[in-house]
Amino acid sequence: MLRYRMSMGVAMGDKYPSDAKWFMTDDAPGIKVPSLIATVTSLLVADRRMKEVIERTGVPMECLPFTLYDHKKRVASTDHFIINPLGTFDCLDLKQSEIIYEGDEVVVVEKLVLSPEKLRSAPDIFRVEQEPHAYVLSHQLVDELRQLDPSNVYLTRLEQTS
Repeated sequence: MLRYRMSMGVAMGDKYPSDAKWFMTDDAPGIKVPSLIATVTSLLVADRRMKEVIERTGVPMECLPFTLYDHKKRVASTDHFIINPLGTFDCLDLKQSEIIYEGDEVVVVEKLVLSPEKLRSAPDIFRVEQEPHAYVLSHQLVDELRQLDPSNVYLTRLEQTS
């Protein structure tokens, strides 16, 4: 339940454990811990350097620390954080995006198409209102993060309507 709340941009506050522990799975072998850690629940998990750059945006967020343990149950990192941008932002061109609805409820967004008009007031990092598991970063934030030369970071340019 806690991971679900974080994956939706809901604040954890005092519900987040002060001694949070994560254990590497056998699905992800390796010795080196990357700058960005992939999760099945689409949490944004980044090292301290990335966290500091993202925090400087001033976007409302939680940066939740945890201890990462390796496959042998030894501490692999105490320098990674779950970055939980709070809330969502309405940024999609709903007519151009490919969205599957059930009644009025969004079931899945198959293709994100951004509305330049809505992006005028967008923060540097946010979750998409109709797809909170998707994060959008400004060009400025991307440029700052690239200067860190982070590992395991893959960016996709999203289409915008003209």
